[in-house]
Amino acid sequence: MLAVDDDLRWLRLMQLADSAVPIGAAAHSFGLETLVEDGTVTVPVLKDFLSDYLQETGMLEVSYCLKAHTCASNKEGFVSQWLALNQRLDALKTARESRAASTSLGRRFIQLAADLEDDPRLREAIKAAKADGTGIHHCAAFGLVGGVLGVKARRTGLAYLNQSITGLVSACQRLMPLGQTAASQLLWALKPIMIEVINQYHENDYPVAFTPMVDVASLRHPALNTRLFIS
Repeated sequence: MLAVDDDLRWLRLMQLADSAVPIGAAAHSFGLETLVEDGTVTVPVLKDFLSDYLQETGMLEVSYCLKAHTCASNKEGFVSQWLALNQRLDALKTARESRAASTSLGRRFIQLAADLEDDPRLREAIKAAKADGTGIHHCAAFGLVGGVLGVKARRTGLAYLNQSITGLVSACQRLMPLGQTAASQLLWALKPIMIEVINQYHENDYPVAFTPMVDVASLRHPALNTRLFIS
């Protein structure tokens, strides 16, 4: 059984991993709005689309989440290592809107965590990123916070994947005829894919995501006639 302290750490991370956590995630679709608008993504293909999304973008982001988690346990130079992860993510996220969404959520997420958990590592990371002009990506912020809280890396990564996909499914409910039960069934069916993705992680790898359809959709998003989402 888990110790009481482990239970408390896990519950605190679960609070931050709630898709309704107040960091503005509900305002972003990461290109999905464009794909729904042009008919590329519909309810019948949604499971396959999100499965592929997990295998590509999910693999990229959870890898950096887990690497950020490791940074929290490094006593010396952890900030420079963590900033380097964020800088790599800046280069890998080629679509401006999605990149801006990721850094907006990351900045708000780590600030919320710092307001809740009085840990000097979080304050130092925020200060260093601001001084350096480096954007704080959501996955890297989530991993660092999980490490600071002392939650195991694998649990942190799975919590991040679950939060990110739950947010996308929520966006889909506002964009297409996807009811509550169907959305719950979809999330239930995607859980094994999340485990498959995290099982593929290797500490020494720096994966990339090949998602031209999603990236182009994100680039096209500002040109939509009407928009529900910022990205």
